[in-house]
Amino acid sequence: MLDCLPEMVEPLGLAEAGRSFRGRISVNGLSRLVPMLVTDSGELAVTLEFGIDERRVAVVSGSISGSLGLVCQRCLAAMDFPLDLRFRLGIIHSESQIDQLPDGYEPLLITGEPIAVYGLIEDEVLLALPAIPAHAEGEHCETGYKGQAQPEERPNPFAVLEKLKSRT
Repeated sequence: MLDCLPEMVEPLGLAEAGRSFRGRISVNGLSRLVPMLVTDSGELAVTLEFGIDERRVAVVSGSISGSLGLVCQRCLAAMDFPLDLRFRLGIIHSESQIDQLPDGYEPLLITGEPIAVYGLIEDEVLLALPAIPAHAEGEHCETGYKGQAQPEERPNPFAVLEKLKSRT
């Protein structure tokens, strides 16, 4: 396993050669992801393994781990989103081959041109993000949310009417 991630890869050739890579990438290098984050600092640890599985399917499997700073949609405060994902992609040449992939494989459509490693990693990270980021159940939000909505104490707008009614 090489301790550096290449910028571009030719997945089918690497699968036939059985190559593996690992390395760290800077979060600020993931341009489609950065606008969704509170901060673009930090790194993600990545491993990529190219090979041919027992069913003779060319695959890219790997892992991505690290932490991302998202905005909690309950309290609008920053929150850490731990990332620890695994993926398995079946290399295909056309969309008609998608149905031929075994269960547990996502398609990676190749055109014969090299693909950008950062783009591949960014795609997987974007798919792993929650649709509505929020602190975990029971975790403390800035608003004091702890699993149930806490109504704010406000004066009753009909209190004046109650006082008028009691005078009669």
